[in-house]
Amino acid sequence: MEFARRPLDDQLLERLHNHGVKPDAALAAAHARVLSTLDGTGRVSFGIGAAGRRLVLTVADGPWNDLLTSAAEPGDTVEGAFRTVVHAYGEEPADSAGLLRVGWTTAGLWLTGATDHDAAQRLLDYHQAALTAIAVDPSAGHQETRLISDSEYRLQVDGLGGPVRPLPDRRVHELFEQRVRRHPDRVGATFGVTTWTYDEINRRANRVARRLLAREVTAETVVGVLTERTLDWLACVLGVFKAGAVYLPIEPQFPAPRVASMLSRSGAGLVLAERPGQIAGVPVIPLAELWGDAGTEADTNPDVPVSGDQLAYIYFTSGSTGEPKGAMCEHAGMLNHMLAKIEDLGLGERCVVAQTAPQCFDISLWQLIAPLLAGGRVHLVPQADLVDVPRFVGVLADAGIEVVQLVPSYLDVLLNHLTERRVDLPRLRVVSVTGEALRGQLVERWFARFPDIPLLNAYGLTETSDDTNHALLTGPPAEGRVPLGRPVRNVVEYVVDERMQPVPLGAPGEIVFSGVCVGRGYINDQERTDQAFIADPHRPGARLYRSGDYGRWLPDGTLEFLGRRDSQVKVRGYRIEIGEVEGRLLEVPTVREAAVVVRAAGADARLVGFYSGSPATPTARIRAALGAALPAYMVPAELVWIDTLPLTGNGKIDRPALHRLLDGREAGTPADPPETPAERRVAHAWAAALGVAPERVGRDHHFFQQGGTSLSALRLVAGLDHDVSLADVQAHPVLADLATRLDGEAGGHLVWLAGRQGPDAPTVLCVPAAGGNAVNFVHLASLLATDGAVVYGVEPPGPEPTRDGRPALDIAALAVSVTDDLAALRPGPVVLWGHSAGTALAVETAVLLERAGFDVRVVFLGAQTPGTPEQRRGELASTLAASDDDLAADLRKHSGSDSPELHLALPAYRRDVVSACRWFAELPDRPDRPRLRAAVVVVVSAADDPDADTIRASYQGWEVVASRVRLVELPDGGHQFVRSRAEAVASIIDQEWGRP
Repeated sequence: MEFARRPLDDQLLERLHNHGVKPDAALAAAHARVLSTLDGTGRVSFGIGAAGRRLVLTVADGPWNDLLTSAAEPGDTVEGAFRTVVHAYGEEPADSAGLLRVGWTTAGLWLTGATDHDAAQRLLDYHQAALTAIAVDPSAGHQETRLISDSEYRLQVDGLGGPVRPLPDRRVHELFEQRVRRHPDRVGATFGVTTWTYDEINRRANRVARRLLAREVTAETVVGVLTERTLDWLACVLGVFKAGAVYLPIEPQFPAPRVASMLSRSGAGLVLAERPGQIAGVPVIPLAELWGDAGTEADTNPDVPVSGDQLAYIYFTSGSTGEPKGAMCEHAGMLNHMLAKIEDLGLGERCVVAQTAPQCFDISLWQLIAPLLAGGRVHLVPQADLVDVPRFVGVLADAGIEVVQLVPSYLDVLLNHLTERRVDLPRLRVVSVTGEALRGQLVERWFARFPDIPLLNAYGLTETSDDTNHALLTGPPAEGRVPLGRPVRNVVEYVVDERMQPVPLGAPGEIVFSGVCVGRGYINDQERTDQAFIADPHRPGARLYRSGDYGRWLPDGTLEFLGRRDSQVKVRGYRIEIGEVEGRLLEVPTVREAAVVVRAAGADARLVGFYSGSPATPTARIRAALGAALPAYMVPAELVWIDTLPLTGNGKIDRPALHRLLDGREAGTPADPPETPAERRVAHAWAAALGVAPERVGRDHHFFQQGGTSLSALRLVAGLDHDVSLADVQAHPVLADLATRLDGEAGGHLVWLAGRQGPDAPTVLCVPAAGGNAVNFVHLASLLATDGAVVYGVEPPGPEPTRDGRPALDIAALAVSVTDDLAALRPGPVVLWGHSAGTALAVETAVLLERAGFDVRVVFLGAQTPGTPEQRRGELASTLAASDDDLAADLRKHSGSDSPELHLALPAYRRDVVSACRWFAELPDRPDRPRLRAAVVVVVSAADDPDADTIRASYQGWEVVASRVRLVELPDGGHQFVRSRAEAVASIIDQEWGRP
């Protein structure tokens, strides 16, 4: 333990005497202020004198005199309840006995028990500064006193930032163009089985840029990019930068109101998308116009001047006021971050980096582009591979991935699989972890399994051009907690108090940022910009960003994260403002009060929403309302009705009481425990996936309503040794139903989706489009179940080739099987929905159900007409002769997706189209078939279904099977509107099934 002494000003005692301040009270008050600052707490306790009496003080903003008055109290006699001791004036230093001791004599201020010499000197600095301030003016506010010395101030302001490195006077896309000139034929990007060279990426990006320029895009015009994570997305992003425009990522899965809000708030002038038309009134450039023979633009570099302080992109994050915030970042900050990733991850020639993050997650940008600046290759990992851990492991191995970035919750699931299966990844060189706090236990497990593969813990915020700190870990941290690391190149960080002044080293404070990383603010949102982006008081002319994160500097100059100062949280890597979710919950008409809490942490973190109001409102209806306004990751995993929200004494929501309420709910036992061996096996894996006790899991429990997420569903699949798939969990979220799937007793071709069977409950049977499955109707089913329906989907058999190698399906025979399966359930009134090619099976099944005496109320036929026999025979021939590429193009056209996993659906798609064409072609030649008594309602998306005009003109062709045929048009939603506009479809079904 270190001992240090420092002389004090000879006049210090005299000044204290003149103010009527006793030396012992002065040192106790000074010590209280130092302890409060170092511990970040308003209540401190320490020992007094050699006798060790304890003194407890409350340190609130106010004059030194308040602390002096409290310090003059005698204290109590509690022993061993303090870590520091203040000695009376004149007492000489004694053995520290494991405590930090401070005192003063005529020889000056002394201190013993510090960990090292530097720490002892800093502690003397803090006490000396406080004593001097008291001696100058004890009526002054103690919070105004700066404890740190000038040398420590300079260290924090100038010495703890990232290394200063020159930034090239080039933009990201210009550095990429340099790479294109050096190795044009090198593969730069892969997606599924498709590869693009550097030259092809560049030419396609140039076409995008030139089309934008032809549409009068100018510097800082905001351009929305609404695509899946494909190679087209890569071309669009680079094309936007080349045109000098601003990249605004939009995920196709976002609810329409949120997309409209993003486009409106950002003032977007154009949208690049896969389908033509308009999105929220903003003109769309369909990508098909840019590629192949359709594209007329030159594919040479446009060479548009772009400055470093020009706006590069906007990412919308959750906002506490209920409106998302569009964070704006400039080209210089983006380039600096890309170069930091290249340096610290060691990206080089021909390195392979996995692109895994969704477009709305800012880390997606460096994953997409940084490998190309280093001469490497980006491998875009399809979402279907990410949600299937064994497939993802296969991608890492087969694609030779060297660098991958994951959120800790996903890394945990991945590591479980790699450990259980003893799979090695010989090409994997480093794993970057970001988005959530990285726990020491996970790091220990990683290095126990992969001691030679380092982890890079990355920390940053969207407003600071993504990651600002990197901690390269080659083994578990010594102290258990994982540091955030040092700032990256050209990034300046401070840990400050409320007055934006640096706090002592090791003390907690708000983490704030300065330098090239700091963004411009929030787009068209001056109020929230002014709250978070201020002038840097330590660097004239620089911007400072207040993160709201709390942390502290560690002795080695790295940063440690301590928490948030507001209601912002991170769940599975997504930044969420609790206030925004609560605001949307309060917009539901029947909700009176609302509160949202975060349950658990890390991989198990989930949102739980509490609400008061009408208890009759089904939670599924509330969930649907939230899903229409918020991205899926912001919708609470669990919704709990409560008569009235608990309040604290000052009238605020008592959130600890809500957690206690959840504790009580979770401690209970289910009324209907698992019965069969399969159910007990599922319950055990279910409990492990959700982190609950097995005895709390009931056979009627719903996985996702119990707090399950996509990641915990992956854990459930792994816990069942992959005997079920993720699709099985999504389609059968109730434990008893999932157990029947495990037993192979799934009930033929029917898949239960939602609701409970009863004698009077309407039964809705959904038949998917070609290549689809029952999972396509999960969202729609949850909406219909809120109105009392029970919903089943048809799960077609796997495609089996005929003798000529072409797949075939006997629709009439399948209809008999489906009818038998449904009859065994003794349904009430029946409603059928057939979509596209699935209309054939829906009609055939409806005929059989009526023949068997069931009450078929209405048959909905989505996006399809029978056509003529000649048309159908021609389509049959062309489908049989089509190559996989031609068939994939047709599937993309009708699905509105360019996802690479579409190729997995091609066998089933071909089988279903062929089977439907044969059924339609033979339809007029069956005069003996009975006509449906039920009404037929044809539904079409009027604006953006490529077949809309044909369906509108010929829907009455369905009169061959029914006498009552009506047409209902949706304003938009594409060919697969049953997924994209599930709320509208549910409303149509609700209205129609009660009609005579």
